[in-house]
Amino acid sequence: MFSGDVNQDGIIDGSDISIVENDLSNSVNGHVATDLNGDDFVDADDLSLVDNNTTIGVIVISP
Repeated sequence: MFSGDVNQDGIIDGSDISIVENDLSNSVNGHVATDLNGDDFVDADDLSLVDNNTTIGVIVISP
C-alpha cells in the first residue's frame, strides 16, 4: 500500500500534493488524511511521501 492518495481518487498526483502543501502551510495537526506518517503533524515528511509516490506514478488498479 502506498501513502499519498489523500483525495482518494485512485491516483497519487499533483492534486494530492496541493492538499498536503495547503495543510502544511496552515500548520494542520491531529488525525487528518494529510498526516501520512501518523505523527499528528502535517510536515515536510508527509509532503515528501506524497511527492515521492507521485514521481513513481502510483495508481490503483481494480479488477
